[in-house]
Amino acid sequence: MVYPILLGSGKRLFGDSASGKAFRLLELRAVGDDGVVILRYEPVRA
Repeated sequence: MVYPILLGSGKRLFGDSASGKAFRLLELRAVGDDGVVILRYEPVRA
């Protein structure tokens, strides 16, 4: 879920790795009038 707020720094989800990972968006669903969305991804296979 993504909540549309701004905060300071935080813990990284994937660590401090400089290499990026490719993902493909499978689904985007709004769950209310406050801007919250659910995003579903899958890794892109090389």
